[in-house]
Amino acid sequence: MHTLPVFIIFESPSLLFGLFAILIPIFIHLFNLRRVKKIEFSNTALLRKVKEETSSKRRPVEILILISRIFAISCLVLAFARPIYKSEQNELSFQDEVLLYLDNSQSLSVKGDGDQIGFDKAYNLAQGIVNAYPEGTVFRFIENGYSNSVTTEFTKASLTDNLTEVEQIGVGRSFEEIIQRKNGQGLEGDVYLISDFQEQDGLNSLPVDSLSQYFLVPISGTDYSNISIDTAFLKNTFLSGNVTNVLSVRFKRNDKSTNNISSKLYFDDQLSGTAEIDFGETLFAEHDFEIPTNEANLEKIRLTIDDPGLSFDNDFYLTINQLDKVRVIELYDSQSPSYLSSLFEDNELFQFNRLNTNALDNEAIASADFILINELNNYSNQLQTAISGALNDGKTVVIVPAKNARSESFTGLGVNTIMDTKELIALDVPDYENPFFEGVFEENSPSLDMPSALTTFRLMNEELAYLTFRNGRSFLSKVVSEGNLFFFASSFETGQTTFTNHAIFVPVMYKLALGSKVSLTNLYYYTDSETIFFPIDRPDNSQVYSLRKNDELIIPDQRQEEGRLIMEIPKDLIETGHYELVLDDTPVGLLSFNLPKQESDVKPIAFDALEDLTSSNNISILNSASSASIESDLTASINGLPLWKYALLAGLLFLFVEIILIRYL
Repeated sequence: MHTLPVFIIFESPSLLFGLFAILIPIFIHLFNLRRVKKIEFSNTALLRKVKEETSSKRRPVEILILISRIFAISCLVLAFARPIYKSEQNELSFQDEVLLYLDNSQSLSVKGDGDQIGFDKAYNLAQGIVNAYPEGTVFRFIENGYSNSVTTEFTKASLTDNLTEVEQIGVGRSFEEIIQRKNGQGLEGDVYLISDFQEQDGLNSLPVDSLSQYFLVPISGTDYSNISIDTAFLKNTFLSGNVTNVLSVRFKRNDKSTNNISSKLYFDDQLSGTAEIDFGETLFAEHDFEIPTNEANLEKIRLTIDDPGLSFDNDFYLTINQLDKVRVIELYDSQSPSYLSSLFEDNELFQFNRLNTNALDNEAIASADFILINELNNYSNQLQTAISGALNDGKTVVIVPAKNARSESFTGLGVNTIMDTKELIALDVPDYENPFFEGVFEENSPSLDMPSALTTFRLMNEELAYLTFRNGRSFLSKVVSEGNLFFFASSFETGQTTFTNHAIFVPVMYKLALGSKVSLTNLYYYTDSETIFFPIDRPDNSQVYSLRKNDELIIPDQRQEEGRLIMEIPKDLIETGHYELVLDDTPVGLLSFNLPKQESDVKPIAFDALEDLTSSNNISILNSASSASIESDLTASINGLPLWKYALLAGLLFLFVEIILIRYL
């Protein structure tokens, strides 16, 4: 750490010429030594004795008087020259422009000495820094929410007022980002970084420049132990009474000081489940909460933990928005089997409609989310055009071929096939790691009894196989195309496959249909998420959506395209919790926000690592315990400590000593 050499400067150095005034008492003293004083004595016999006694007594007193006068004059001259005690950090000098960064992330909720919250200490130190600079200093200010431009200039008074409005938010910033924001505007001057300096803040790669002085002001705490909810997800991507739905939660701790905690699950503030979480010897633990199939209050879900350490992240918010019905259209002809309709009719998840290829409705096809082509023998040009348009719009199309169809029948739809061997072969066990099959199987058994099918068609432009035969050929595949086009390798008719009679038939078809809702909202977002999506039925850019939480209303930047609302989230305004998505004062959905993961991963950088940075001449550490101490230290370094009062008092003291010497000695 750099030392602070001390020196004295004078505001009026020209007055130091007044020190020549000390020659006056010196000349007076010398003149008195040469002056002869005539004294008449009646008895001259005592003359020699009196002369010797007077001389021996007078000389020391006159010297003391002379010294008092010299010091009195010197101190008075110094007082008028206005001396200032000042320290300068090696070769650096404090500048007239200051950039102040105040870390107001949630990680500063850690308590320090005296149970003072870290952010409160950071705020007080920021005030002390501002107070230490003289009037006329140009200040610039950055906090994690970027509530003002880095080019905005503050006076000493205006920045003091602005600091009182800063609150902790759920957004963190890396120091690399802060410095780049400064350098992007070509700013110079003194840069103060007030933070708890977490390991993930990227301090080791601090891109400092040589045109500014950097002062690191660390905020330390006493206990950084923290347990948080790392992730939460639904094992099933849709709610159905046929498939168990489970909310899987992963917990994380940053040290091993606490082994057990309790967690609770709330639906709309109603307690639904509790769990005891045991970390054992690891830093992670998992637990599955079952969601009741008849649970209606899924829009406001809250998970809580009773962490004895930091509590700012003990609540975790989720939302399962009511799924709009998937618009399903089945395209059929006179020879198509009718049993596929039973999958989607009278099902609360689907809005189902059948269209005969002899009476196509292009508008209905364009509005569908999921199009099921049910064993057609002929594909008209009108049908091919309608399907191509749907694929270009991102819709999902599934082709079930007719048993007598020719391979070239599908070319107009972008499906390239050749005729296969037509062997009856069992399907292979699915890839359980594929997210498509999450929630379909209660157990991931490698010896699962699978259905069989004829290898009728072989897809040549396959993108991904979801179900395969045991010979490696694909049974259900995604086709390389502009949209979501799926193809089955055989007909569903009796004698062609046993797939339709197997337990996986219904969930696979539902997965295909429900997967067409590609714009479903996430269970949750983070407060530093930049862009979020929400599905809407009829995009209309004249409509303005807003986010509402209690009485707070936020209108984010937004646009609408391809059946979804795209919003740019203002990080400085979003808090943790549930927000209603509002259109014309009517709620149309909910969004949940939580703190970013890195905020919960509280790991301050070692102080030795901070000291290593001071090897650069323009980086220093200000490790002050209070705002008063940092203000006094900086004031002494920037403005200096005025000494004229002390010089004046010393001058008066020496004059008083002179009077005493003359009067009583």
